[in-house]
Amino acid sequence: MEIRNRDWEWYQINLADHRDHQEDWLSAGYAAPGYYLKDFCVLEAGGEFHVYYILGTPGVQCCTPGNEIMIGHATTADFTRYATHHPCLYLDINGWDNAHVFCPFVVAREGRYYMFYCGAPLDNTQRIGLAVSDDLLNFRRIADRPVIRPEEYDWAYCPTERGAACRDPHVNRMGEEYWMYYTALTKDGKGCVARATSTDLIEWRDAGTVYVGPSDCQCESANVQEMAGKWYMFFMDQDKLAWMYMVSDSPEHWDGEPIEIAPGLTAMEVIRRQEPRWLVCYFRFDPVRLFVGVIDWTESPVRIKEVHDPTGLEEFGFKS
Repeated sequence: MEIRNRDWEWYQINLADHRDHQEDWLSAGYAAPGYYLKDFCVLEAGGEFHVYYILGTPGVQCCTPGNEIMIGHATTADFTRYATHHPCLYLDINGWDNAHVFCPFVVAREGRYYMFYCGAPLDNTQRIGLAVSDDLLNFRRIADRPVIRPEEYDWAYCPTERGAACRDPHVNRMGEEYWMYYTALTKDGKGCVARATSTDLIEWRDAGTVYVGPSDCQCESANVQEMAGKWYMFFMDQDKLAWMYMVSDSPEHWDGEPIEIAPGLTAMEVIRRQEPRWLVCYFRFDPVRLFVGVIDWTESPVRIKEVHDPTGLEEFGFKS
């Protein structure tokens, strides 16, 4: 007699409902059903965009035990429809990241995918770790300790317990090297963006700070882009809760006063560029979901204009 396995049936049904659930994502903002979406990255591969993101519970603070314990994953061809996949990385209860994993950034190299992420124990002492994948669906850690450890750097305030800022990795290919920018604090407690370099994405060398703010206000979710020989660094001002940018002649240093580009959003990633217009995505604070917008660098002041209609994506090669 064949026994009906209802538990497996329910799992399959729920999995399909979760994966295939659709809304008007341009207007509502994308997030997995029942969750919020925070710091994320976007990787284009095989004709799709893979979105890896902080997966959390609405109404629960990020550092609360049991929240932000896995990295979410979705794919989309055009940012109007999404397939929501299984989470691709979980906390390691026996590791240094035994309470939270968040802020992923994925880089492709020679057929392998490298995910840099922030991990933390219960007291929110943050470090940046590394996991790898060959299929973009499942990531595995390649070491039993983080790859970025600012407690070893003489410029950094980074205690090994009771909380420490070391998060939001963003990696750029720079010639034969990879440069990572991330959120940190200086020895005198000022918010900063720090840099590390690598040739293989596994071993990293400290390169100090690229920007130091005037106070303990931390520079969240830094993103560095080049345009017309200038280097643009974006980050969120933790006090103003606004997305800011700065311009420099060099990707090694920024100074001066950050310029506000949009309030109430952060973690902007660039999808495509048709100079002088950029298609970008970011998460808003209300609701905490992924939205899509356009930056036109000919405008003054420069602002992000949110896209709510698929026709607004056509100039960047997406069919409505």
